[in-house]
Amino acid sequence: MFWKLITYTELYTPVPPYKSTYAIGVAEDEKGNRVIVRIDRKYFGRLRTGILGEVSEEWTVFGKIRKFTPVGLEEPVKVALVTGGARGIGAAIALELARAGYSIAIADLSYDQEAEKTLNSLRSTGTNAIFVAMDVSNRESVERGVKEVVDKLGRLNVLVNNAGITRDSYLQRMNPEDWEAVIKVNLTGAFHCSKASVPYMIRSGGGVIVNISSIVGILGNIGQANYAASKAGLIGLTYTLAKELAPYGIRVVAVAPGFVKTRMALAVPKSILRDYIRRSPIARLIEPEEVAKLVRHIVENEALNGIVIPIDLGLGIGSPKA
Repeated sequence: MFWKLITYTELYTPVPPYKSTYAIGVAEDEKGNRVIVRIDRKYFGRLRTGILGEVSEEWTVFGKIRKFTPVGLEEPVKVALVTGGARGIGAAIALELARAGYSIAIADLSYDQEAEKTLNSLRSTGTNAIFVAMDVSNRESVERGVKEVVDKLGRLNVLVNNAGITRDSYLQRMNPEDWEAVIKVNLTGAFHCSKASVPYMIRSGGGVIVNISSIVGILGNIGQANYAASKAGLIGLTYTLAKELAPYGIRVVAVAPGFVKTRMALAVPKSILRDYIRRSPIARLIEPEEVAKLVRHIVENEALNGIVIPIDLGLGIGSPKA
């Protein structure tokens, strides 16, 4: 027997004791009987009065509740925003999520040949893909870019904070400008993007934020005080946001790659790369596609939240902090 949803309210603020967002409504059966029902937040933005659904009893730690499950609602295409998505790890992640059926927005400073190549690769999978000009270190630029993504693609379900830069130097030679530039892009940029994206995720019933940290943020690295600090900061941001945003159905996970075969890594002095490979149990660089597959797994596995996952070929076990 189907029930008709007579009225409903989407609750965007977690309500005790559930510590969760959901919709609450009134459903009516064919005989005119009415009951109060709870509706999963994954239906946010798609509920309408008069839609049909099934009413069932669901056990919770707070007792049994009546749950309304709509029938016949079309599942919307999910949307992922990847910062620094024009090249390298970001481009590989964007392509992997496109293959998983996501609409993709790649964000970068400017639309160049690499961005065009990545966009063409994305569209060749049949996905809807756009480019958004964005300076993650600038709050206004981020807010405009995120709004553009939602305006053009309809929603925002996944944010990958991948944009990053390096300005390597020993502490005694590092100038304040190089310190601040790396922190502003790698760490403050993730803050800006997360803050701008979360309200849209809440109204879509949840989402996933993946922060691309680094094994350097866990182990440290000589000559990379600014980079290591920014990536360690991302780990702290991940833990905190995972706790804050869980009631809204938003998961936050960090990935900590070792040296990945990208333009940034290959610019590192060969002596440092040789030392990295010498210390690694698996003597090679990581492929961007390997990081991308891990990110896809995180996005698709709803049990993963508030953790940092190294993908470093085992470097961590051979590189004690002391």
